Amino acid sequence: MEFSRSCLYSALSLVCASDVLATETMTVWSSPAAATSTILDRQTLTALDKENVAQALSVVPGVILQKSGGRNELQVKVRGFDSRQVPIFFDGVPIYVPYDGNLDLGRLLTADIASIEVGKGYSSLLQGPGQMGGAINITTGRPTKPLEVNAGYRQGWVRGKDSGSERWASLGVSHDAGYFQLSGTQRKQRFLGLPHRVDNPVAGRGGRMANSAADDKRGILKLGVTPGSRDDYSITYIRQDGSKDNPPYAGSHDQRFRYWQWPQYDKESYYFQGITALGETLTLKSRLYRDTFKNTLLMYNSLADLKRKSGSYSHYSDYSHGAGLQLASDVWFGDLLAFAVNWKDDVHREKGARAAPYDRYRDRTWSLASEYQWSSGDRVEVVAGISYDWRNSLEGKKHEKNGTLTHYAGNRVSAFNWLVMTKYHVDNKNSLAFSVSDRTRFPTLKERYTTSRPAYNQIARVNPGLKPERASGVDLTWNGAFSHDGRYEASLYYNRVDDAIESQSIEGGLVQNQNIGRVDYVGMDIGVRGHLVPMLEVGLSYGLVHAQVKRRNTGNITGLPTHTATVWFTLAPLSSLSLTISEEARSASDSVSSGTQKAAGFAVTHLRADYEMGKGLSLNVSISNLFDTRYAYSEGFTEEGRRYQAGVTYRF
Repeated sequence: MEFSRSCLYSALSLVCASDVLATETMTVWSSPAAATSTILDRQTLTALDKENVAQALSVVPGVILQKSGGRNELQVKVRGFDSRQVPIFFDGVPIYVPYDGNLDLGRLLTADIASIEVGKGYSSLLQGPGQMGGAINITTGRPTKPLEVNAGYRQGWVRGKDSGSERWASLGVSHDAGYFQLSGTQRKQRFLGLPHRVDNPVAGRGGRMANSAADDKRGILKLGVTPGSRDDYSITYIRQDGSKDNPPYAGSHDQRFRYWQWPQYDKESYYFQGITALGETLTLKSRLYRDTFKNTLLMYNSLADLKRKSGSYSHYSDYSHGAGLQLASDVWFGDLLAFAVNWKDDVHREKGARAAPYDRYRDRTWSLASEYQWSSGDRVEVVAGISYDWRNSLEGKKHEKNGTLTHYAGNRVSAFNWLVMTKYHVDNKNSLAFSVSDRTRFPTLKERYTTSRPAYNQIARVNPGLKPERASGVDLTWNGAFSHDGRYEASLYYNRVDDAIESQSIEGGLVQNQNIGRVDYVGMDIGVRGHLVPMLEVGLSYGLVHAQVKRRNTGNITGLPTHTATVWFTLAPLSSLSLTISEEARSASDSVSSGTQKAAGFAVTHLRADYEMGKGLSLNVSISNLFDTRYAYSEGFTEEGRRYQAGVTYRF
């Protein structure tokens, strides 16, 4: 179904009557005045049935779900900026993959996380480098009661057949002296269901999408001590094991069928975070972390190869470790001054055969930042930040097919960043914020050193001397309230990206990443949420973004629809019963930069009901893609048809 003008106008008509998501301070380092992030809380994630982080983020105004069909990866774009330009954090600790800066957000489940926060216009430079387009922070749970227990199970069906299940459990203990949190979750996907009108040898038969199984498991352990009212020290361990298959391209264009499989997509994180009060006015924040990523890819380029298990092999074994310190001081009534230093080492190791030696690449990145918050009475707040970042390439070696070893020369890049935001409080519920920024993003190891693009059957020429991308932006955001619990947010923005990194054809099938692009993004975000009447809550998230590529031969921006919207209604006729119907819609988007393949616009409806039985026990049922709509985020990669789920949850 096309995303028509009438659908857009219907969504906009709700602006006068409906919040998206409350605005609070991000849990990562920043001044309180910089609290312009959007918070997705646990209640919203549950009501809208968002099973992974990518799906959840698509609810945020200005955030667009993006699918890399050839790799079966779900990522997001924030006002046009992709995952390399908007880093992902877990409790303020960076977790993106060192090699390419991306992370398959479809592997990150939401059942045992507390909230997801998105910084768009202003994101504090105290957090570290690379925030050219903002930042995303995933917050893990922390108990607030002496004893907390949460457990649940959900079962899914497609056309009457068991399509998969999800289970989760958590235990939390809180005391004046500290806290303890242990949680685990697993989602096993036996297959994805196809819409009824899709049935062919490539996409799948009998309602089962070909090569579509997945299995994701995660455990989180958090231990904290609070020796003083302003002191807090915690150690967190996160282990995520995943596997996934890649459904083949089933579109109308001439594209090679691939049946790729990832039997290993594993991440492991350890991090320490501390808050130490130094007298009445000084606060020291600290963090130390290590993050690992292991990825095994089996590349079967035909159904026959898949059956014979005959294909190419690729394995990554990456890790990052780093640390950060922030010293903040109350210098005056309402004024704050903070300094931060962040260090991070990224190591990428890969090999193309099980017995082969590793190619190895290593970067070291430093960032020095400062931020000042100034208040003038109760009405005006100004916050300004600057940072100086630099990155050194410490190692780059590749084992060639002829047995020789190539050592790439070291390289160093640096960048200065700044941003300023002024916020005017009209009253206690309404405020207007204006921000201006100039921020950079260093090129990834993959952009500089990759020598092949197997998904496109291309050979790549390395370019270690790539310069940073730079984005200059302006943002105007109004936050307000229309009732005691109803809030709205509206933003206008413009971002200009210079020295954009684009893949350029050299000759034949040879390409190289170069700093040749300039892209302008202009757009609007609108979010509303609140009760129309006591038993009816309404939510709206709408984003409009227009991208203009200033150099003709660089091609179009892919995976970026002009319009996206999510609208939902939650009806609670009884205190124990709630019904939520939601609609996700978007306009068409280019799937390849040449513009020859497009994913059509669509609108998809979902339904969920929750019933509280009492004593912490609740039941839920849901129907995803209620009308069995055929749609795709990337042309040729059909999304799941109608699916039924039922579950039970216990909370104490």
